[in-house]
Amino acid sequence: MTTLSKLEQWDPTQLTSGEVFWRNHYQFLKDHGYTLRKRYDPDWIPSWINTSKNWLDCEDAAHILNYQVLDATRADGSLVVIKRIDTERYENEIPILNHLSSEPFASNPRNHCVPILEVINPPEGSHIAFIVMPYLFKVDFPPFDTIGEAIGFFKQVFEVIIISLSTNTRCIQLRITGLTLYA
Repeated sequence: MTTLSKLEQWDPTQLTSGEVFWRNHYQFLKDHGYTLRKRYDPDWIPSWINTSKNWLDCEDAAHILNYQVLDATRADGSLVVIKRIDTERYENEIPILNHLSSEPFASNPRNHCVPILEVINPPEGSHIAFIVMPYLFKVDFPPFDTIGEAIGFFKQVFEVIIISLSTNTRCIQLRITGLTLYA
């Protein structure tokens, strides 16, 4: 099956199975001060229905590709990213992230780990917690303009590895697709 035929079969008015999770937690996260995209509001009606708009031009037609993370707006208006974490499967992830976001590591200029703004404990009866992080850009946007920018980038990558090793963090997950930066 070609990509085009998959797109032709996809119905943008329906949530994918991964998106249903976020819709089911919409109110829970809103109660904690975070508003997800309109697409995940349980009362969502696609904005292009009964209009002349093409669904491809509508923000609420875009589905997410990585179901573990979703952007949101915090009550103060700032953009954030919320990551869902299965606390049974990844029991050390939140403690490690909290450790790297606390002093003295938070003020260490070599610590380039994304700071944790908040940890939202799982709703009753669930083992899925949420971590809230600043909204960041992919590392390749905008592209590097100079050799110095590229060298600075790799210097920071190595500093992340060094600080992770020096804090006795046993696992380092470093993927070029997961690297982000502050604007």
